[in-house]
Amino acid sequence: MIMNKRILSLFLACLFSIVALTACSGNGGIVGEDTTVLDTTAVPDSDKWPEVDGTVIYVDASANEGGNGSKDVPYKSISEAQKKIREIKSGEGLPAGGITVLIASGEYDVKDGLVFTGEDSGSESSTIIYMSAEKYGASLSGGIKLNAADFVSLTDDEKAKLNDETAKDAVVKLDLTKYGITSEDIGNMYSCGRASKDSNIGSAELFIDENRMTISRYPNVGNLKTGINDGDKVFELEDASKEEVRVRTANWDLDKVWVSGYFFYGWADANLALAKFDVEKMEMTLSKSINYGIAEDTNFYYHNIFAETDMPGEYYIDRENLVLYLYPTENFDSSSIVFSVSDKDIITATDLSYVTFSGLSISATRANGIVASGNNIKVDNCKIFGIRANAMDITGNDIKIENNEICQVGHSGIKMTGGVAETLSESGNIVYNNYIHHWGQIGRTYEGAVNLYGCGNTVSHNEFHDAPHMAISWDGPLNIMEYNKVYNVCFETDDCGAFYEGRSFGYYGSEVKYNLIYNVGSGTAVANGIYFDDALSGQTAYGNIIVNTTGFGIVIGGGRDNVVENNLLIDCGTNSRSNPIIYASRAREGMLGGKKHWFYRIIIEMPEVLIQMQTHQEWLDRFPGYGDIIPYYEGYEGDRDNPMLSPNPANNIIRMNMFYYTGDYTQIIDMDYQVMKMGTVEENYTIRDKDLTQIPGYNYGNYSLSDNADAYQYGFEKLPYDKMGRVTEE
Repeated sequence: MIMNKRILSLFLACLFSIVALTACSGNGGIVGEDTTVLDTTAVPDSDKWPEVDGTVIYVDASANEGGNGSKDVPYKSISEAQKKIREIKSGEGLPAGGITVLIASGEYDVKDGLVFTGEDSGSESSTIIYMSAEKYGASLSGGIKLNAADFVSLTDDEKAKLNDETAKDAVVKLDLTKYGITSEDIGNMYSCGRASKDSNIGSAELFIDENRMTISRYPNVGNLKTGINDGDKVFELEDASKEEVRVRTANWDLDKVWVSGYFFYGWADANLALAKFDVEKMEMTLSKSINYGIAEDTNFYYHNIFAETDMPGEYYIDRENLVLYLYPTENFDSSSIVFSVSDKDIITATDLSYVTFSGLSISATRANGIVASGNNIKVDNCKIFGIRANAMDITGNDIKIENNEICQVGHSGIKMTGGVAETLSESGNIVYNNYIHHWGQIGRTYEGAVNLYGCGNTVSHNEFHDAPHMAISWDGPLNIMEYNKVYNVCFETDDCGAFYEGRSFGYYGSEVKYNLIYNVGSGTAVANGIYFDDALSGQTAYGNIIVNTTGFGIVIGGGRDNVVENNLLIDCGTNSRSNPIIYASRAREGMLGGKKHWFYRIIIEMPEVLIQMQTHQEWLDRFPGYGDIIPYYEGYEGDRDNPMLSPNPANNIIRMNMFYYTGDYTQIIDMDYQVMKMGTVEENYTIRDKDLTQIPGYNYGNYSLSDNADAYQYGFEKLPYDKMGRVTEE
């Protein structure tokens, strides 16, 4: 399940030779265009081709047209190799050990995407591998590279429209038509976010040195506040900012202004165009309604405003005249500048099996990086970045996503679906040893580094950091999230968690264990480490280290049959409204509160999945007592104090958790009375360590306890701190 370290070491040292990965033992040659077996025993050009055993097809973007896929006369495109493999399959069949498509470093035009189907599948004994000859060397990009020298100064009329004096001489422009870029290539602005309908295909974007640049906005940093509002589309700006904004709007093209923000809840973002902007009243009408409505004193900012191009990295696209305006970044003249124009997924695969993608660079699309379905697919050692939607969206079983870097992603890093919840058939899918950072840059909420769907998926030994909202969510039973390192997340959202899931009796057996979680939330963004929300049941949180959360360390928002044990929480719950662990009883409160309680509708709907799963013997065998849970329904007249009634917080275990505080402030756990009455809450301890004798590495980012820490005197199990995070070679 996890790559052998010796093999991984050889893999890196030999520039992706991956002899073990290919498992090739075939004829040592390639079937050429004339069906002649070509000799591959000659010494290869070490600068281009690493040694790879077995049957190999060679691809080189710099080759001439009309190649035959041999080392000396390679194909020019990946599609040619794909076609050749189909011919081999329909003829003599795949060779024992499979085929490696070895792709030389270079730029490969994939603006229309690479499309794979079941015809492109390998087999258990003959895997097909699409592999870069050099790590990240083979670039599959949906963008167009721009030349810094082609940017020119603005005209006097253009300069006059900028609000910032310094920007007038700094901002430059580029005629996109010189690169053959059309309006269709650029696309339109899009609505997205939890509180507004999301489009999967958005506008072209600008990336400099692989970093996403910012559409011109005001203010540059932080937010403005809403004032009074009228329903779900109309709102005013707060009084304190009205005059300043009114002055700035003199240069704004008001019918092109968009707004982005959190208009009601701190966990529901929206990005929408303004349909109307009354400058005198500072009243705005949105192009679409916002789910949940608009509240007073919530955060938003304006963007897509040429006049506000006043900071390095800000850009504006004149879509009518096809002109790109940019405030250049430092070292702009020597930077890599890419404009993402493709509206296709870079790789699309349907019903594909026994295929590996290895070492590829995948970038610059207005859609997704990889969208695939099938079984026994592997994505290994790839770098996926500059993606508008999701880096990967993969459905199937026995999928391996390993050793990749994913960053600068608009929505989620990895969406993974597999297994069958009803029968508890586990997918065997693994997300292992990946480095995912800076995701959720467009859709700001509920877009995780990993979003799991289905049964029996594993997320292990990864490193995730820097996102506005959560890191991991899981929809389904028997999902395992272990030994991950997660930090600097939920930095602009409220009522959320680094690990988050909620509202189901159908996710039993999922575990969050041995993860290192720190620096969650910031400022007024009150966020939690692990969040079992809204009566989520049947979960385990064991052996996690959670440090420095603006909200709670662990939140259980109702629910039953949950285990929270042997977790180390350091400086969690120092916010005045937080605690290290809180266990509410909102489902029971909703039941007792009736239709006037906000949770009542939820507890009426939740038993649907409970009733469904109770018809499956697999659930009754795997989870003793599950079949005895009594579904609550509207008009229920039985005993509301029966612990087996679904809304009651029964059979929970909150035990042997340690709460360390390095400052003056300390808190204790906050347990609803019914949680303690119907379950087990015991041996949880608060410990002050102001002089850091028990956490000696605290100031250096090492959160392991010393050998003589008080926690061990209480019976706390030592945690495998050194195993948390990515696995690296010595």
